[in-house]
Amino acid sequence: MAERYRPRVMLVNHVGAISGAESSLLTLARHLDRRRFEPVAAVPAGRLADELAKLDVPTSIIPELRLSRSGPVKTVLGGLRLRGWSERLTAAADELGADLLAANSVTAALGCAMNAARTRPMVWHARDLRVPERALRYVIPRATRIAAISACVADALVDGHPTAADRTVMIHNGVDTLVFQPERPLLEVRRELGAPDSSPVIATIGQLVPWKRQEVFIEAAAHIVAKQSYAHFLLVGADLFGEHPQYVTELRRMVRSLGLSERITFTGFREDIASVMGAVDVLVHPAEDEPLGRVVLEAMSLAVPCVAVNRCGPAEIIEDGETGILVARPDPREIAARVIELLSRPGAIERMGQAARRSINMRFTAERMARLTEDLYEEALAERRR
Repeated sequence: MAERYRPRVMLVNHVGAISGAESSLLTLARHLDRRRFEPVAAVPAGRLADELAKLDVPTSIIPELRLSRSGPVKTVLGGLRLRGWSERLTAAADELGADLLAANSVTAALGCAMNAARTRPMVWHARDLRVPERALRYVIPRATRIAAISACVADALVDGHPTAADRTVMIHNGVDTLVFQPERPLLEVRRELGAPDSSPVIATIGQLVPWKRQEVFIEAAAHIVAKQSYAHFLLVGADLFGEHPQYVTELRRMVRSLGLSERITFTGFREDIASVMGAVDVLVHPAEDEPLGRVVLEAMSLAVPCVAVNRCGPAEIIEDGETGILVARPDPREIAARVIELLSRPGAIERMGQAARRSINMRFTAERMARLTEDLYEEALAERRR
């Protein structure tokens, strides 16, 4: 009996470094049912390509592309670069025999839409709330299906572009709880990061960019230290693409001016993020407009309770008071008060952490995300065949 044909899905990304979106792409590649689909990829050289190779995903290496959102000269040059990049994508799709394009970012979707998506269905994995209107007007009509990572992202797309409603499906990111596990002992990690063995460790994790609001975390740390003088804080992450050096400088200045240099550790970018997260007692996520919050999901999967803002993604993930804590706005005093409350109640961190882990295992598994995504890919392929 002949083997059933498995459509080839080409996963497309515009950068080679690994941040939240790329972690989600890798999770999907790991859990895609290879009896239904054969994953291939077109990504720039870097850690992402290396990790895809470990998963035996055939990969075409393409140039990295980062587009400027401002300035007429930069816009024109960016358009020319995008057109050339799109041609490389089309060549990669032909080379790999792709049947369907899975664009992992709006930049990837723009590149696919220009050429390769003319002859193949495209699914755009929409992961952002801040997308230039011109890009939306170009991508949405050319996307066969849109997978929004949260109801917040889906609503933002449909509110501005009602024609997207019948093609947009909300699929939350999932966590691979078997893979995302600490690889090093808790105390070893804490000592490396300068945290005393007996101190509670509070962290914020994410790229050092203004919309992540790390300055709120630093101000909250000052209020917490006034009540819990033995607490230690981790500011985990980096300006991964070198776009916000002044913001990083300002964060370091704030720490010095508040007298917190011995209390807050800037860890920089960490590849062992599961081990770092496993050494944390409470995660603070002060971003106000977070599309979903992969770091929140990952922390919860390790039974680390989170304090986050009651908007967008975190509001969809956290059940306030049960699986985490939601605050009305990114206010340092309110965040500090809720963290202090957690630290002060015996057993509260463990109870909330365990409830958070159960929630992930019920609602946010990698397997669930992969099955829903596969169904969406099937729909896109079927529509193109009609």
